[in-house]
Amino acid sequence: MEQQRTDILISIKPIHIGNIVSRLKTHEFRKYLVPNSVRRMWFYTSVPTQSLQYIAVVSNGKTPDDISDSDGSLGMSDFKSGLKESLYGYEILELYEVEEPYSLQDMKERGWIKGPPQKYQWVPKEMLDNIPLEGLKKVF
Repeated sequence: MEQQRTDILISIKPIHIGNIVSRLKTHEFRKYLVPNSVRRMWFYTSVPTQSLQYIAVVSNGKTPDDISDSDGSLGMSDFKSGLKESLYGYEILELYEVEEPYSLQDMKERGWIKGPPQKYQWVPKEMLDNIPLEGLKKVF
């Protein structure tokens, strides 16, 4: 079975997902460049939440020079001035909420994942089939 290369599962701290939902934070920053085929980041919120609750449609990775100086969102000035370890920013274009979050245990029992993503992992086809974006609540 061919692996989809458009969706990745990444870990994020609860405080950061809260800032994304409230739109204080418009980019997710990472040290690494994900493949340009990636269109969506599935956010696994780490301890204490430990669940999948949000899926974001994202831009390709941008360097500090690729982002407008007028973007004053949370973390942006540190990113642009090189104070963050992150080298790439992924603009969050759309955000969807999984109304019945999937716990880590549930995702493991369904065989979708073995554990929380360390860097990122591809979202398996079974997970894509079971959580269609069209059925989710659009946050923005």
